[in-house]
This record gives sequence, C-alpha cells and structure tokens, in this order.
Amino acid sequence: MLTNWYTTETRLHKLRDLTEKKMGRLNYLPKRDAAMMKRQLSHLETYLGDIKYVVGLPDIVIIIYQ
Repeated sequence: MLTNWYTTETRLHKLRDLTEKKMGRLNYLPKRDAAMMKRQLSHLETYLGDIKYVVGLPDIVIIIYQ
C-alpha cells in the first residue's frame, strides 16, 4: 500500500479516532453501525497497525515484505 503522505496521514487519524471510539461507544451503537466500524477498524489495523503512532513524514522507508 504505497501512496502519498497526506492520504496515509488521514488514514492514520481515522485509525486513531476509531480506536478511541471503540473503547467506550461500541456497545451503544446499533448492530449495523458497530459491525461497519469493526470492519473498517480491522481493515485499517491490518494495513496501518505497524505505523499507527507515526506523527510526521519519515526520512526513509525500508520495505521488508510486500
């Protein structure tokens, strides 16, 4: 998943927001909305989980596996 930094940064913000919302609000959502949120969180966690806490543009990126 190679893309520009702006797109990656917005997806990272979305991942952090969903993680925070999942902590307390997931039980109060309708079943359909909760399932959609879990699916989206799982997808983002799969692709961006390793770089979740990157706050700025990295100087170098080394791709080990693809």
